[in-house]
Amino acid sequence: MKSILFSIHNQISSFSKSEQKVAQFILDHPQEVITMNADTLANKAGVSAATVVRLAKILSTEGFPGVKIQLSAETKVDDSLYTEVDPKDPLNVVKQKMEFRIGHTIEQTNVTLKDKDVKRAAQFIENADDVYAYGLGASSIVAADFQQKFIRVGKPVIQTMDTHLIATGIVQPKTVLVLISNTGETVESQKLAEVAHGHAVPVITITHDKKSPLAKKSDIVLVHDDSEENEKLRTAATTSLMAQLYVVDLLYYSYLTMNFDENALKLRESRDVIRKYFK
Repeated sequence: MKSILFSIHNQISSFSKSEQKVAQFILDHPQEVITMNADTLANKAGVSAATVVRLAKILSTEGFPGVKIQLSAETKVDDSLYTEVDPKDPLNVVKQKMEFRIGHTIEQTNVTLKDKDVKRAAQFIENADDVYAYGLGASSIVAADFQQKFIRVGKPVIQTMDTHLIATGIVQPKTVLVLISNTGETVESQKLAEVAHGHAVPVITITHDKKSPLAKKSDIVLVHDDSEENEKLRTAATTSLMAQLYVVDLLYYSYLTMNFDENALKLRESRDVIRKYFK
């Protein structure tokens, strides 16, 4: 079960002003909310009952009852785990916070990432003769991980920071382009998506914002967690990286199982080559 309090912390800035009042009351008084009905919470927060119901539907598919169930399960969790890493935190507290945040990120990604999209993306890769992967900054680490995984099962993957090289390469037939961008606003990725569509090349994007400019230019969008970055320590940048790597893992294993015996053989052959020549 994902952390509802952590979700509220991350999303509160995107709520309407009246919804923010309810959200803040929940954050400040989670145990009290468990015993309230929608009308009582609305009165305490100074908003209408309709606002409470609307926010509850955003937070839980089961509405306000679902919100209370999740709050009940979380009230024993140390409140400090929901806050950003503080310079005064001892290492053991930092470890607990990061464990909590990464766990939440994976759980949230399991909610936002649709199985059908992963399977469609794997099929696109299966049908392609060449795959190009691109990510800027930390996302380049994910692109490199994507390349390393798929090359080991015999799928040609070109991963480079040279956008001109990618642009000239993806004009070839039976090619697919994989773009990784946390925000979905990276200009270079958007330009590459435009080039790809100009030559009928499928675009697979890994991002946290399904409404981003890049997502709108993609054929398949693999959506990971929705954590927001803190301007000071940017732990969300770390958890977003973990989420992107997790999505690549799921995409890889989905591809692997499409032709399991054949791909398992290729993996063994790759391992044998490394053992023989690079002991």
